[in-house]
Amino acid sequence: MASKEQLHAIASRCSKFRNIYQEGLQSATLPSQVNCENCGHFTEDHKCELDLIDEILVNMDQT
Repeated sequence: MASKEQLHAIASRCSKFRNIYQEGLQSATLPSQVNCENCGHFTEDHKCELDLIDEILVNMDQT
């Protein structure tokens, strides 16, 4: 399981991030809301339904 800090970093780098609190609004997403836990692809059992968390973590480690 990724930490809260990692979930924020992952979401900020994820091209598939879909903010559940901002859908349909034209305003900018607040940085505090950019978190996997606020993404429409994040399931109740704390997993990404697109299976992107590990892939993004690995790519972050290589940079």
